[in-house]
Amino acid sequence: MLLENIKLSELQSIYLLEKEKLPNCPAIYFVSDSKGQILYIGRTVNLFERWRQHHRFQQLKRFNRKNPVSISWITCSNDLNTLSKLENELIKLHKPPLNWTKVVALIRKITPVETALQQSLQQLAKLNTMIFGFDPILDEEPPTIYLVYPVYGQRGVSGGIRMALKNINKKASGLKWKEYQTNPKFSGKFGYWETEYNGIRIDLAPVQGLVHFMSDSTRRTVAGVEFMAFSREQLETVLENTPERKENISGVDALEDDPIPIKLVDKNHLGEGNYKGIAEVEPWEELEPMPEGDVRVMTRQFLYVDNVEVEVCTSENGKHFVRYNVYWWIIYGQKNSNLGHDGIVSHLQNAVNRLPSIRWFGYKFRLETILFSEDDVEVESILLPLAMFEDLMRDKSSFSGKLLEEIESGEYKSKPEDHAQKKLCVWLQRNSVSSLLKLDNSNS
Repeated sequence: MLLENIKLSELQSIYLLEKEKLPNCPAIYFVSDSKGQILYIGRTVNLFERWRQHHRFQQLKRFNRKNPVSISWITCSNDLNTLSKLENELIKLHKPPLNWTKVVALIRKITPVETALQQSLQQLAKLNTMIFGFDPILDEEPPTIYLVYPVYGQRGVSGGIRMALKNINKKASGLKWKEYQTNPKFSGKFGYWETEYNGIRIDLAPVQGLVHFMSDSTRRTVAGVEFMAFSREQLETVLENTPERKENISGVDALEDDPIPIKLVDKNHLGEGNYKGIAEVEPWEELEPMPEGDVRVMTRQFLYVDNVEVEVCTSENGKHFVRYNVYWWIIYGQKNSNLGHDGIVSHLQNAVNRLPSIRWFGYKFRLETILFSEDDVEVESILLPLAMFEDLMRDKSSFSGKLLEEIESGEYKSKPEDHAQKKLCVWLQRNSVSSLLKLDNSNS
């Protein structure tokens, strides 16, 4: 039997709530929704007994309320080794999302593989990841897209990438990123990642000095998501100067056409204005509210971007934030802002509604007490995710004319007398604050 030729529509099946009609037989079973998406694959020597008290039943009942769930099956030998081998091969082939999740996890929805792929690639693109090249040669390995992200000595965006990809992995989806190698701590602890979609492998690796290639890079897409990409001339130069890299990926060439030609999902039902036609991404994951009377313990570091000081706070689980007063000082030059008098919360809500992304839609701004562990300083503040702060700083709506054209083209060079907001906006067009974070505080 060719596993690829199994068609759910041709198998015996019943609806989930009719499970008492299942036969007493050894089987491989498939749980799927009304669209034919396989949610779970399992094996059993007795199908009826297995579903009398199946550990996924209550979880699947929740899905069944909005999207009817069915159980299909193939009758098989009752040999456990045969069943186990067939089950593993089918799971590897179909990548059912619930096989990757814990039973105790509360799952509100299944994320399609294509959506999870695009969401992860969007996050990587925001962290200055570049397309190095594509190796289409079919050998023992599948065709591979090589992505690279910037590091500087022992600093880099590895922590931000690890957090973004782990958040994707938490979703109930058939797409999973694997960290297949991690550099030792003394050399930066940078991660090497891989995933696979539709027979194409995506490899993500750290590269020193990548920033020198960004200004002359071209633009290409992977799964509809746009990245900076190595031109053919850049790629040839790198491979000639690094023979060991050329030997390891001898078939790689500059990427021209998108190897995963799927359309970027649009969010057209949010109405007119700034939300029309914007790529759909998940809302940003907020920190859990602290119990009343508790403080949030954080560390902080001070970074200097074109002589502008930016304080970045890091939570105990490695998430990075900027306090609202830092944002207010950069925008208005006011260090002692007043939450109520200055209307800061309403200002922040209006500001994020102008961002070219819907992931901040409905974000809650909470005032909480923060304790900085290094110096035992306690403050009250609103925390903005570092990526939100960067999105706010990249906003060019206050610029126009020739200045706007120069900023967008990368031709504008900031001047010492420029306002802090303009300096940050210019710098962030091609960079990320995450790349400046010190390793010891990044939990990467």
